[in-house]
Amino acid sequence: MRYIFLSLLLLTIKAGVSQDCTKELLRQKPGTWKASSQGFIQNVSAADLVKEKAVIAGIHKMVSTGYHPTGCQVSYSTVYGKHLPAGKNWIADPYYYAMFVLRYLCDPASGDKTKSYVDYSTPTTVNITANVINWFNLYAAGLPDDDFRGYLKLRKKPEKKDGYYYLGEEVMGDADDGKKIKEYHWLITYSDTLPFSYMTRKEYLLIQKKRLEKNIMDSPSEKSYNEKFISNINEYLKKSDKELNQPAISRWNDEERFEGFVEEGSSNSFIAIKYNPDYYHKKLARSVPQFFTVVYKISHGDPVFEENIEAIKKAVDFAALKSRLGK
Repeated sequence: MRYIFLSLLLLTIKAGVSQDCTKELLRQKPGTWKASSQGFIQNVSAADLVKEKAVIAGIHKMVSTGYHPTGCQVSYSTVYGKHLPAGKNWIADPYYYAMFVLRYLCDPASGDKTKSYVDYSTPTTVNITANVINWFNLYAAGLPDDDFRGYLKLRKKPEKKDGYYYLGEEVMGDADDGKKIKEYHWLITYSDTLPFSYMTRKEYLLIQKKRLEKNIMDSPSEKSYNEKFISNINEYLKKSDKELNQPAISRWNDEERFEGFVEEGSSNSFIAIKYNPDYYHKKLARSVPQFFTVVYKISHGDPVFEENIEAIKKAVDFAALKSRLGK
């Protein structure tokens, strides 16, 4: 009788161990952290690099202490340094910390029905960067003299939430189940100030006029086409200072011409902005973080992605990041 009981117990254990792989089981499986191949290091001094790595190590410790992956492996990587043509008169170095949420998936190609693997790529990521707003390439540096546009584009004005700036969300595509892949953008700065300022209508018009005049020189056959937009600009420049000092808000397809400004929030519109040198503490080393951005990108609808991003959000301490600014 004892032999029969032990045999049944072993069969039960074996059946439990060898049960088929399921999404639900993998969703409950404790996850892991993995250091992936690191990104480039360029145009950064050895002394600054040591300090920047210490900042990133602190960020990784903050997140990995407060968050434990479930149902996935979190791969993380770093980038240090800058592309010099991207700016001039650099005040601070940009550097980057990125996390990639890679789900555990059942392996249908294997004869072993219990076998699983770590996903190869992911639409769900978290990026924490110092001294750069990388979705519209604002650095702690002025635009280069040969920049083809002369300003940067902001979709909407920042909204202050709980002491930090929320720069909105952006749909990045559709997930396999038809739900959206979205990015959520946050900016952590000194006090209530911003590392950029709004370009006035007058500044914007003078840039556009210069560009149109160059178009005429480069393509004389299009002179009549470009001159009508220059005429529009000249007429608008006659308006009052009050009008000309308002923020420049234009449509995305109106950059090579001018037919008028639009209201904030209009379809396909942007706000022209520029680097704000007055924001920065200029006597600090280039390694010092002077603002942080945090971007959560998530493919909505998958429980593993949803649950892990929510857990990461709780571990990313905005107050702790803000306390590092200027230090």
